[in-house]
Amino acid sequence: MIDGFRRDDRGVSPAVTQALTIGITALLVTGLLIGGSQMVESQRERVTEEALENVGDGVARDLLRLDAFATSDLNGSVAFRATYPDRIADQTYNVEVTADASRTRVYVNATAMDRFAVVRFDNETAVCRSFASSGPMIVRYNATTDCMEVVRG
Repeated sequence: MIDGFRRDDRGVSPAVTQALTIGITALLVTGLLIGGSQMVESQRERVTEEALENVGDGVARDLLRLDAFATSDLNGSVAFRATYPDRIADQTYNVEVTADASRTRVYVNATAMDRFAVVRFDNETAVCRSFASSGPMIVRYNATTDCMEVVRG
């Protein structure tokens, strides 16, 4: 009779099945959480790059619009004010405008992330090297220095 109890393994199957099910489910949920967090981070980086490109395009568009004026006939300054977001992906950003030998370059970078956007364009009016930080900006022609510049505004 004692040998009959030792060989009885009918109660083992449900316990093993449940333990395996819980283990596999835990692995699958962990994999989904890791994959999901990587996807969210990837999306955040892509959205940040697109937003930086939008700011750079806007500043370049304003500089080109200002370049269309007959600035040699002006006695004063002409300016365009544009409102840009104070933060992109919860980060501040900087805008730098420089004139290369052949083209003008608008460089926009997120200060705490390794993300940036560069917009290059051709123009006729001289461009002064200038910087502006996040938020509203003014693109202006400065008659004193005879160049276009970007400042925080």
